[in-house]
Amino acid sequence: VDASKVKLAGLGPNRVFVAQIVRVGDSPVFEIDTSAAGEGKLEAVIVSPSGKKLDFVLDDDDKGHHKLKINPAEVGTHTISLVYGKVPVPHGPFSVKVRPDCEPDKVKVHIEGDKIRLGQPTKIRIDSKEAGNGDLKVRIIDSAGLEVDVDHDQNDYGLDTFTFQPKREGEYTVDVTFGGEPVCEKKLLAEPRLKLDKLNIFGDGLNSNKPLKVGEECKMTIDASRAMTGDIVIREKDPNKTGAEDPADLELLVVGPDGRSVTLEIEESEEGVFKVAFTPDKAGDYVFVAESEGVAAPKCPIPLKARGLKSVKVFGPGIEPSGNLCGFDTHFIVDAREAGEEKLTVDIVGPGTGEFKPMPSVVEPQKGLFKVKYDVPLHNMYGVDVKYGEDTLNQGKPFKPKVHTHNVGVFPSSRRRVEMQVTHLSLEAPSSCSVDDYIDIRLKYAQRFKPLAKVSGPSQPPQVKVIGPARKLVDTKTSVQDCLYKVRASPVEVGPHKVVVRCADSDLVYGSFSNMFEITK
Repeated sequence: VDASKVKLAGLGPNRVFVAQIVRVGDSPVFEIDTSAAGEGKLEAVIVSPSGKKLDFVLDDDDKGHHKLKINPAEVGTHTISLVYGKVPVPHGPFSVKVRPDCEPDKVKVHIEGDKIRLGQPTKIRIDSKEAGNGDLKVRIIDSAGLEVDVDHDQNDYGLDTFTFQPKREGEYTVDVTFGGEPVCEKKLLAEPRLKLDKLNIFGDGLNSNKPLKVGEECKMTIDASRAMTGDIVIREKDPNKTGAEDPADLELLVVGPDGRSVTLEIEESEEGVFKVAFTPDKAGDYVFVAESEGVAAPKCPIPLKARGLKSVKVFGPGIEPSGNLCGFDTHFIVDAREAGEEKLTVDIVGPGTGEFKPMPSVVEPQKGLFKVKYDVPLHNMYGVDVKYGEDTLNQGKPFKPKVHTHNVGVFPSSRRRVEMQVTHLSLEAPSSCSVDDYIDIRLKYAQRFKPLAKVSGPSQPPQVKVIGPARKLVDTKTSVQDCLYKVRASPVEVGPHKVVVRCADSDLVYGSFSNMFEITK
C-alpha cells in the first residue's frame, strides 16, 4: 500500500477543497482515487469547527474510485482526515470551508452613476452568485412615494437585471434585499434628458436684427454640452408624424413664409455641439422652433426674416442716364413683392440745396410695389440712393440719372394752355478778357413744341446775369434774334466772373447753368 498515491479531486492550495462552494445544509460529494495506491481500505474522519465528528457516507466502485458525502450543519472550516490501508494519507487533514446558506453581503449591485434620465430605461445589474440561497427582491420608489414597475430578467444563475423607466423628475430610492435581509439602498436622481434652460442657440438671424438672404445658407449652432445628461438625439421634426418613431431629445423645425417646413442639415461637430444649416428659398418671415417632448426651448419660437434683394426690381425713367429734363416730374418703380416686407428709403444727391434739393415722394399702391416720384429744378448728374431695409440696391451703388437743361412754359393760346419746352441751351463766353472791354456772350437754345402748339417762342427771354468777384452784377445789354440771345457786358473788376443763365416765365419752373471766365487788366 502506498498512501501517497491517493488522489483527491478539487483540492487547492493549503489542502483546501476549492472545487465547489459548500454551504450549511448542502450535501457535497468529494471524489477520492485510490486505484494507484494498492489494495487497502479507505477510512475517513470528519470534524466540524466545534470539534464534533460528522456522519458521512463513503461509497466505492471496487475499482479504487470513492465518493465521500457529508452533511455539514455548521459554518466554518471542517477537516477531513483520510487513512488508507491503516496508513494516513499524506498532507492531511484536508479542509472544507462551509459558508452560510445565505450571504446578503456577497450580493453585488451595479448601477451606472447616481443620475438617471427621464424616459430612458435604467438598468440595475445584480450578481448573487456568491451569496448563496435566498429570494432576491428589488423595490423602486419614486419621488411621490409610489412603487415603480420593474422588469426582471434572469440572465444566468445568480445574474439578474432589473429595468425601470423613470417618468417623473426627482429622487428615486432603490431597495435591494436578499433572503429577507437588506443588501443596499441607493438614491438616484431623475433628470430630464435635456435641460432646456441650459441650451444655447445662436447663429445667423437668431441673435441680431440682421435678416437672412434668399439663396444663402443660414448657419446656426446649438450648444447642448451643458444641457444634456449623457448622449442626446437631435433631429428635424416632421410635423406629419405622430409618435411613430422613438422621440428625440430635441426636435428642430423651421417653417417658411408659405407655412411649409424647411429641410435642415444637422451635424454634431463636437460632443454636445450641433451645427444646423438651411437655405431660405423665398423672402418673407420664417420661424425657428427647438423643443423637447413638446416643450419649446427658451425664446422659442424665434422669428427670422429672409430678404431676397436679387428679386427686387428697379426700373423707370427716374434712374436712367438720359431722358430726364429739368422741371419735369420723373419717377421710377421699385418692385419688392418677392423680397419680404422692409422699409424703402430714397435719397437724391445733386447740385441743388435748400429749396432746389429734390424731394422724392414714395407711394405704395400695392404691398411691396413702390412708386417713387421726384422733380429736379437744376440740370446735372444726380445720385439716387435706393435702400430696401439696410441694404442699398444696384449692388450697393446709387443710380446715376442725368438731368438736362430745360424750361417749361405755360402760354395762353386761344382758350387752352400749351406747354413749350426749351430742350437745349448752349452758352458761348470768352475764357478771358480785359477790364473795360466789352464782352459778347452768345446764348443759343433749341425748342420742341407739343403737337398743335400755336406759339413761336417763350413769352419771356432767358435771363442772363454776369456776376463779378465781389458778387456785384455787371451792366449788360441784351438783344434777341430768333433763337440767339446776345449779351454785352462791361466788366470793371479784375478776377473770375460768372455767367448765370436762367429761363423763367410766369408759373414756370426754372433751370440754370453757369460758365466761369477770367477778367485781367
